[in-house]
Amino acid sequence: MEPTKFSALLRNEDVLLDPPIETKPALLAAAAEHLSQATGVASENILKALSDREALGSTAIEHGIAVPHAGMAALPAPAAVFFRLAQPIDFDAPDGAPVDLVFVVIWPSENRSGLLTALGGLCKKLREAPLRQALRNATSQTEVRSLLERSTTQATPRLSEN
Repeated sequence: MEPTKFSALLRNEDVLLDPPIETKPALLAAAAEHLSQATGVASENILKALSDREALGSTAIEHGIAVPHAGMAALPAPAAVFFRLAQPIDFDAPDGAPVDLVFVVIWPSENRSGLLTALGGLCKKLREAPLRQALRNATSQTEVRSLLERSTTQATPRLSEN
């Protein structure tokens, strides 16, 4: 299987803008339900995989971003969902900041390296403040997907230092 860009995993219906989710467990449950509908895998199995991974340590990175992920046996193909939360939630982030941008990915466990490649590329791009701000200001699912796609094919413009 060749490397997959995170943006290629998202359909418009996988971009959820401003849902009123208030806790980390509620977010993982909503992600599991969404990914279950997308993959046909039982939401309980997805929730267990995501929760088990989160129990190893928070998947929050910094700057209000979390990337919950899990490898799953017998998953037919990778799947993802993006949440831009209406209100930031506590996610045990290393910088202590609450999270409002959440990228959730499940991946066939037989291709763990593909998951690491996709997440690594995504996390690298999310270090760029202009992309984070654009995602927070996006007004549509299509705009979010376009921002993510462009971020993987070109350099993100730098903020002026003035």
